Amino acid sequence: MTADIETVTKQFRIEGEFLDARPYGTGHLHETLLVNILDNQQPVPYIFQRINHFVFRNPSILMENIVRVTRFIGQKLAAQRLAKTEISRRVLTVILTRDGSAFYRDTEGNYWRAYIFIKGARTYDVPDSLDQVYQVAYMFGQFLELLRNFPGPPLQETIPDFHNGPKRLKDFQGALDSDLHNRAKSAKAEIDFLFAHSSLFDVIPALVQKNKIPIRVTHNDPKVNNVMLDDVTGKGVCVIDLDTVMNGVSLYDFGDLARSSLSSSVEDEKDLSKVFVEIPRFEAVLKGFFAGVGESLNKTERDHLVFSSKLMTLLIGMRFLTDYLQGDIYFKVHRQGQNLDRCHRQFKLVRSILEHEEQMLDIRFAALTTGMME
Repeated sequence: MTADIETVTKQFRIEGEFLDARPYGTGHLHETLLVNILDNQQPVPYIFQRINHFVFRNPSILMENIVRVTRFIGQKLAAQRLAKTEISRRVLTVILTRDGSAFYRDTEGNYWRAYIFIKGARTYDVPDSLDQVYQVAYMFGQFLELLRNFPGPPLQETIPDFHNGPKRLKDFQGALDSDLHNRAKSAKAEIDFLFAHSSLFDVIPALVQKNKIPIRVTHNDPKVNNVMLDDVTGKGVCVIDLDTVMNGVSLYDFGDLARSSLSSSVEDEKDLSKVFVEIPRFEAVLKGFFAGVGESLNKTERDHLVFSSKLMTLLIGMRFLTDYLQGDIYFKVHRQGQNLDRCHRQFKLVRSILEHEEQMLDIRFAALTTGMME
């Protein structure tokens, strides 16, 4: 790999001598490397990623979207008279290849991209504090606000029907019907739970069809570990992992953000007694998100925030369950049954949201009436 990545680095507009490369981060889809380049006798870090082109089948439109979005946000930040060094910390900077492309395809057919490494900041799989929850939520709210007047043409779909619940349910049904790996019998309780709550998937599409919820440019994968926090101040620095940025619905972003923030348990937690809604975390998500998004959301969007938390937790759990039935072909697994454990955790959190739903609705109502959103 070292020899291969050295060859790859030479294809990008990076000056200096290759030093080393090592795996970086905890992402499920791409191979991510931290690469050090010696420039003026100093090691300079860069992020290189081998794009998973089995998931993202058209890397060209993927990178076109990312370049458009990052340049637009960069222009917004420049208008705030931020220094270039600060802008490069606040938004991902795509490094072009020597021939001006946003990606490089090697001789084996792999697609590579490179970013400036953001120093002095890191991501967290699980927030250590309520302030971290707030900061992550603020950054995703601000991300929506920054892209509110994104100009046409529309971004292209990098993964069609990414949050299309009815379509995802059909995919699940197909995986269940074929049961290629004879795993359905080990997931009967989860399958029954999913079908019992599957009507949730129809609600938001119906609201969009009635023009009660607008289509926006959204992140579509707003997990906690897709925001970098400053090592010193703890403040939000940059939203990352822009692969799924495309036209979407704000509620999918908020719901997925809440899903990844409501419990301090890890994603594949086996001890389900540790998986439950932590109300102070929900309050922090709500405060942070609205501090970032401002007055952009309409009444219907605000009214369905708690619902979206329940919906997206169920949907992500269904995706883990589908992948488990299909033989773990989408999400990376490091042990047998990991995707089923991930599903267990999501569905336990759905149950907890159902138990705390009235309390969460009261908190949302209080936010609307007492100015928490300011």
